[in-house]
Amino acid sequence: MTRVERYWVPKIWYNQQRLFSMTENLRTHRKPLAVSNWKMTMTVAQSLAFVRDFLLQAGAALEQVDVVLCPPYTALHPVAQAIAGTELQLGAQDMAATTDIARTGQVSASLLADAGCHWVMLGHWEVRRHLGDDDGSVNRKIRLAFEHGLRPIALVGPSREMDAALESALGNQLARLLDGCQGEQVARMAFVYEPESSIGRNAPADPHAVAAGCSFIRSWLAEYWGEPTAEQVRIIYGGSVAPQFAVDLLASPQVDGLGASRQGRDPAAFAHIVRSVAKAKQ
Repeated sequence: MTRVERYWVPKIWYNQQRLFSMTENLRTHRKPLAVSNWKMTMTVAQSLAFVRDFLLQAGAALEQVDVVLCPPYTALHPVAQAIAGTELQLGAQDMAATTDIARTGQVSASLLADAGCHWVMLGHWEVRRHLGDDDGSVNRKIRLAFEHGLRPIALVGPSREMDAALESALGNQLARLLDGCQGEQVARMAFVYEPESSIGRNAPADPHAVAAGCSFIRSWLAEYWGEPTAEQVRIIYGGSVAPQFAVDLLASPQVDGLGASRQGRDPAAFAHIVRSVAKAKQ
């Protein structure tokens, strides 16, 4: 059990009234966030065409929302060049949990930074299931990302076979992922609340459940690192996000934005999502 778990286990509760008051007073200081994960698709040509079309369609919303594009590794450097001088930011979909250069087929934090990345997604359910990531591995990646100037986007949420209460499961997961991190580092992170059951479906999780999950993450951060840190962190929802669901998902002040994959590869659909984020959080 980590130091954070020992601290948190007796505290699986939160003061909802205080949390909402804190967020209502200071949420304008958190710039909304939208993340597009292209997964194992999008050629270089398709990626560059997306950037061109998306910039035209997103328009003024890009001044109100931080938008992070996460292409496949093969398109990172071309996209970095294409978005230079724009409001768009570049992220990677994953990275190695080590600096050992003798790791065929893996990509290190330093190589991502060299390619132009500012962000890196860590802890996605698909990486956990297909590549064997666990919380300890994700924790190592988070700390390595900070060491090399990258900002982690940590994906958290209950598994399909979760048999514990949501608060207990999320609290323990966060404790393991953030063990050894400093408050000023955590403040620079973003979190995506993404229950495994919401991936690959025709509709996202229920907006009330999304609000509860995002609220709990912020409450947990406030309890351990203090309200000033929790107030700075962007917490968004991901999982089968589409334009027609955006307004309902964004209704809670605890949800700072959205992440999309299938719809995030369509410039018109993702521009719609980004505009919805901008309008909901203005």
